[in-house]
Amino acid sequence: MSSTNAASAPNEDNQIAENEEIDVETLQKPNANLVRARPKLRAIERVPVEIWSMVFEQYVLLDCRVANLLLVCRLWRGIGEQTPRLWRRMLLSADAIPPSLRAGSVHACGEIETVERIRKRAGASLLELTLVLGPNEEQSPSPLVRATLFQSVTHHVLPRVTFLCIIVNPKMSLDLMQESLQGVFSGTLEALESLMIASAHPIGNLYGPLDPVIQMINASSLRLRSIYLENVNRDFITKVSALDLWTRACRITIRNEFDALDATTFERCTRLEFLSFSGELAYADTNHSRKVDYTNLKWFKVGLISMGTLNKLKLNNLHSLVIDCIQTDYPNPSPAPHSIVIPELKVLHLATVSPTAAAMAAPKIETVCLNIPTLKSTDADSVIRELLSGAEGMLKPKHLTITAPVHDKHLLNALRHLPDLISLQLDHQVPFSKMFFREMTPAVSLSRSRALFGRGKKTTKPPLLPKLRALVLDLHKIPTDNLQLD
Repeated sequence: MSSTNAASAPNEDNQIAENEEIDVETLQKPNANLVRARPKLRAIERVPVEIWSMVFEQYVLLDCRVANLLLVCRLWRGIGEQTPRLWRRMLLSADAIPPSLRAGSVHACGEIETVERIRKRAGASLLELTLVLGPNEEQSPSPLVRATLFQSVTHHVLPRVTFLCIIVNPKMSLDLMQESLQGVFSGTLEALESLMIASAHPIGNLYGPLDPVIQMINASSLRLRSIYLENVNRDFITKVSALDLWTRACRITIRNEFDALDATTFERCTRLEFLSFSGELAYADTNHSRKVDYTNLKWFKVGLISMGTLNKLKLNNLHSLVIDCIQTDYPNPSPAPHSIVIPELKVLHLATVSPTAAAMAAPKIETVCLNIPTLKSTDADSVIRELLSGAEGMLKPKHLTITAPVHDKHLLNALRHLPDLISLQLDHQVPFSKMFFREMTPAVSLSRSRALFGRGKKTTKPPLLPKLRALVLDLHKIPTDNLQLD
């Protein structure tokens, strides 16, 4: 796309408003003809502008399109244009803007005139700024066109930006990125609270073109609290983690990074409360008695971790833990069962085919979601036997979800160790047997027992789970011909 075509790219703002400003006071003056024709509008006109502005601001918090408001009537369009917070989210791209980036309350700007109009309406309000680089195609604009568009905003509003997002689309080379960002970042980002860097595909040496903005953030963004990185390599993370900005983060999300990172990468983040990492977290320190302090961490999600590494983390305040896969500790020995105590843990989401997960203990656990992704019932049985063995320190949740092809006998034995269970959800992946339903059915009368199970002795055993209030079964097949679930 040529620069001329890029400048004429469709813009939602051009479709909903003209360049001239609308006087709200003029619009609120009574109009006899209007009142006679549409008397219902009188109530709308009597509402103070300040109230409408507050309503519109709440509307934008739901991430809804501002264009929908401006198309209702001339009054609302005038009020909307004079409400700065409606215009605080700006997305700049000299390339073709896909519909997905135009969604929500973001104002997509592809030309300098649109940028100036949106910036004027935003006034002195704090801003959320997204810069999109690429995709690099035959008709894409030159790097100079991109840089000029970005500079039309960054040279005026950087100190008021609270959220900065840089998106790198496919086929963007490092040279094109560097030229497109030439002279864009100068000044300070003193109000910045959230930083997001996302690449459509992994790019080696991505840190180089972004070094000026990262150094600016490191020097001036003392309010930075959230960092989101996607498709950046391990070298990028290592360089960023050595800067002071890393220690200010309370929330770090790293996606689509599958190389192993050492647990000490996040050790300097003393304020960290939320950590989501899609790759492998490892522990490479030869001093095996030293633990990595994650004291303030409350929510932790990791793609791959061994119980040996988990044992080296100090997680005194962790509330929620999500593990996508547990790695074996081979050739090192695994920690003993129930030896990794996480004192404040209440929610555990776990996917594993390894019985070593039984090393975890959580005295305050309330919810456990267990997924055993295996086709062999023997493997699932082994995990269930170890995790819910009845031994001291075993996990005893009140709410349990199990997705696994476990045999009924081992499942029932495990449930007998959970007398305080309140809700149970099972995706058995194999048909439930009649024995399972017999054990799960509370004591019933003789007539009801015969109706359910045929002639036989009256059921006298106490219920398997006396406190159970909710039971959800994913029935892949109706269990038996004689069992009637009426």
